[in-house]
Amino acid sequence: MSGREHGNGEIRSISSADGFCVIHLRKYMMNREVGFGRRLFQILEEERLSFEHAPSGIDNISLILAGRRLPSERETRILDRIRTELGTDDVAIEHGLSLITVVGEHMRRVAGLAAKACTALADAGVNIEFIDQGSCGVSFMFGVREPDRQRAVQALRRALLPADANPCDATPPCPDGSAGEADR
Repeated sequence: MSGREHGNGEIRSISSADGFCVIHLRKYMMNREVGFGRRLFQILEEERLSFEHAPSGIDNISLILAGRRLPSERETRILDRIRTELGTDDVAIEHGLSLITVVGEHMRRVAGLAAKACTALADAGVNIEFIDQGSCGVSFMFGVREPDRQRAVQALRRALLPADANPCDATPPCPDGSAGEADR
């Protein structure tokens, strides 16, 4: 299989976009509460909001939303509903985030690939607000502060893409479906 077919965990593209927010919620032992996730997503449905991603842990979940989908006049109501209807220990929203997606194939088969990406970001002085890797191993996503996006993309390109990578190759669209700001 040639490198162009990306069978060895080669990175195919790095894309990024600004304008995201994250609703962080925490509840002790929520993983044992049957229906918790359904009720959370029901609130989003009733508020007519979609989400980009929902990384979670045992006692927490974060909902990543395109910022323009959560108008400020609705923000307080939605947070109050989550707090009241789900009995969360804590709920907060964070604005001003960028998403950076690294795409390839068979990436989970390459030992140290995520470590290489995280090291590149750390060496560039970029703090990772969150990281999410899909179980299929095709991509991983970093959330960073908007002012750090360009520096982060440059660091990831240097660390993960071959020096002769063509910056004009097609990259995946932004999460909102637009051509967005794909960075190679």
